[in-house]
Amino acid sequence: MTYLIDARNIFGLQDFLINNLDTPFFWYHWFLTPVEEPLQWYMLGATFFVFSFIAGIAFMNKDKNTFKFWGLMSLGLLFMLVEDAGDVRHTYRAIITRIFEAEGYGFMGTIFELVYFLIIGLILLFAIYKYYSVYKDYKNTKLYLGLGYVFYGLGVSASFVGSAFNPILGFSVYERIGVIFVENIFLNNQQIIDAYILATEQTNINFMFMDRVFEESLELLGAAGLLCSGLYFLIAYLNKNELLK
Repeated sequence: MTYLIDARNIFGLQDFLINNLDTPFFWYHWFLTPVEEPLQWYMLGATFFVFSFIAGIAFMNKDKNTFKFWGLMSLGLLFMLVEDAGDVRHTYRAIITRIFEAEGYGFMGTIFELVYFLIIGLILLFAIYKYYSVYKDYKNTKLYLGLGYVFYGLGVSASFVGSAFNPILGFSVYERIGVIFVENIFLNNQQIIDAYILATEQTNINFMFMDRVFEESLELLGAAGLLCSGLYFLIAYLNKNELLK
């Protein structure tokens, strides 16, 4: 939708934004509303519930490997949900930065954030690799599990790169990349260029594109993929073990 409005000016909606709002992009205003991010939290919560439910059924069915796999996946999802909803890494990073008396994010804060994300990612990756036999015969689960891990991993990696390397490089990575996307996708006439220049004086449009449209969309796709992987496995597992009768 944002492409049709912001890049193609469908029904003249972009003209309306330019003439009536300070920021001429639909995506900017859409991501200001509390819709996409809470939806991601609900989806992660639902995924955690499904994964935990499968682990519980496997435990009662004395299926140890299935229990271990989905139990580890549930643990990883719990960390993901807490991080995404609470941004707890920023709290710990701020404490570490103050301890080492660093300005901004600080080098030690960057190292902490890298280790933090690696731990969460490795929990899931270990489970996926170690217990491959659990889901290898479930094609849809493999497909959506892979897509979910890749998309969410890209979103989290982008989040890390977009903040952690700023003090090291001396500039905003998200802003530099955002300029490329915004200028090449949306700035297709002089009217929108003028409105864009005016908007950049009031808010960081380029950073917000990366932080909201790029990063959040990847994470939402990842959460959806993980949820689908669990649902497909749950239904197939129940049928296979005749637990629906």
